[in-house]
Amino acid sequence: MVLLVFTDRIRSAVYQALNSPEFDNSAKSRLRNYLKSSSGIPLDLMKEVSSFLVSKDGKLGNEIGFSRFWLHELLKGSGIYIEKRKDRVKNPQLMARLEQILAEQANKEYARMIGRVASSYDVETFKLLDTEEFSSIRGQLTAIINITFTMVAVFAAVYHVAQTITGDTGMRVLLALTGSVVVGVAETFLYMRYLTGYAKKEEKKEEKKERHPRRRATAPHPSRTAHSPSPHNAHSPSPRTAATRRPTRNATL
Repeated sequence: MVLLVFTDRIRSAVYQALNSPEFDNSAKSRLRNYLKSSSGIPLDLMKEVSSFLVSKDGKLGNEIGFSRFWLHELLKGSGIYIEKRKDRVKNPQLMARLEQILAEQANKEYARMIGRVASSYDVETFKLLDTEEFSSIRGQLTAIINITFTMVAVFAAVYHVAQTITGDTGMRVLLALTGSVVVGVAETFLYMRYLTGYAKKEEKKEEKKERHPRRRATAPHPSRTAHSPSPHNAHSPSPRTAATRRPTRNATL
């Protein structure tokens, strides 16, 4: 059912129809109900009002073609009436339950995120960094510290020895720096050669392991060891038979 918005034209036409005794009583009661509610008026009911008032003008001798009660004239300025949606009353118990569910979901999501970070840091990282990698890192740090202390010691020694050669402080510092740099470069070169040689050895070991994988030692079946005598034991007589044969030989002699 299409409802139309009340306008001044529609209201005046409705009041004229209500004041006319010839108009249908059932239609009058329906019009009164819609006027009280002021929500809107149905299009079908407006058609009845329009046809009644136009026919009434014709009976009164007025020109029907120029009547202001035609439906298209009455609908000017009007439109389709749409009821406003009523605000839903929210159940407080339902809202409390919903908030509780959202809080639990947020806590679970937070715990899952924290657990994922902790597990990825504690397990995955230390799976990749095994003992060999830790030992190599420790060896590299130790080498760097040793080279640094060696350079400092050489600098101090050369600076102290240079006091006997020259009294110029700048020259002594230059000699000390030159000596420390030379020693540092030499130790770094030797350490790099050691690292490359160690890496090559490890690569060779891995290649050997890949070429010659270990084979599992197959244990002999217990039934075979129990029932199958060795070839030596198969032909050698038992000690009891040997002991019994010797006295017979002596007796014959």
